[in-house]
Amino acid sequence: MRLPSLLAAVERGDDPVVFDFLDHTTPEALGRDDAVALLTAAAYAGRHEVVDRLVVRDSDVTRPRAGGPDLVTWAARHGRYRVLQALLSSRHDPLAPDSPHRRALRVAQDALRTGSGAGTEPPPAHRAIVTELEAALGVHRSPDELLARALVHADPDHDDWFSSLYQLGLRADQETFDWARELATDRSSLARRRFGLDTVQFLGLAPSISVDDIELSFDSEAVELLRPMLQDEQDPYALGTVIAAFTSYSSLDESHVVLRHSGHPDPRVRRTVASCLTLARADGAAVDRAVLGALRRLAADPDPDVRETALHQLTWSSADTPELRAVLASQLAHPRLEARIAAAGGLALRGDPCGRSVLEEIGADPEHRRTLGQGGLGDLRHLLTSAPAPPT
Repeated sequence: MRLPSLLAAVERGDDPVVFDFLDHTTPEALGRDDAVALLTAAAYAGRHEVVDRLVVRDSDVTRPRAGGPDLVTWAARHGRYRVLQALLSSRHDPLAPDSPHRRALRVAQDALRTGSGAGTEPPPAHRAIVTELEAALGVHRSPDELLARALVHADPDHDDWFSSLYQLGLRADQETFDWARELATDRSSLARRRFGLDTVQFLGLAPSISVDDIELSFDSEAVELLRPMLQDEQDPYALGTVIAAFTSYSSLDESHVVLRHSGHPDPRVRRTVASCLTLARADGAAVDRAVLGALRRLAADPDPDVRETALHQLTWSSADTPELRAVLASQLAHPRLEARIAAAGGLALRGDPCGRSVLEEIGADPEHRRTLGQGGLGDLRHLLTSAPAPPT
């Protein structure tokens, strides 16, 4: 495949085609100039996963380009947070006096002062860039300032929201939890309450910390905060966060209370429920029948994302029952390739030769390999290597 074909694939967002090419060629075979051209095109198109792959292959992200600045400067100026993250995932030391991180921070700060990119789509994420690069350089802002940055767009899907949230989640201390708890109960603003709940959830994902061998944990306080919200919360986004947070803080037996939301009218809530359910039992019983029943229903949900999430939970569960196998077998002809892989993988991991056969068939089709991209292809390979070999 020649460079024009790769550039066309990048322009139309066909990342798997580019990944397939990179998997079967060396950096030397691609050529330095072609690699720079491909990297530039991927950055401009916002294809951050392609950018990451090319940077890992030693593309020079600080190399000046004809007619414009280097890509790090360009991404920072235009507020392209994910692209900049990928560009800076190389071996540069953020603390070096001439690091591209310092330059990118200055450029993003200048863009905020001048209002560069205002009104464009998607909205630029200069605040996310500033938040992440400040942290990389040892500058940590107060929770209130991080909240203010997130609320400029007040969009949980925006990178400004995520970057502030991520930095707060890393702190994992009582002071941050107390701050988030107060925000999570603020009924004067839905956006503030959503951000507070998101912060509570992220704090639960951080590892436990200890000072002088005394473990600091706010698990019980979090459960006390979240339990009544499972009953009362009306906003679907906030409810999904409450469900995810509650299951991360509570014991396996307590997590049963989220089952009542497996039939919620909003598919985002049902998907969250599916992602949080586990068939394991704290008392050591082989299968939690109530959870199995919920996952079986969710695996037949009208929403494809809910179905796929439930299938993945069943695939990777240690449980093995005839009912579970029947659910997986019913999805072997699913129109979505990822769902077929999950169903076939679940059967293969339980020693079912039919599941392994379907996985091998998928893996042998070059078109399937291109469609899957890196994540799905890695899952497929893992399933094939993990599944027991058929008896001879």
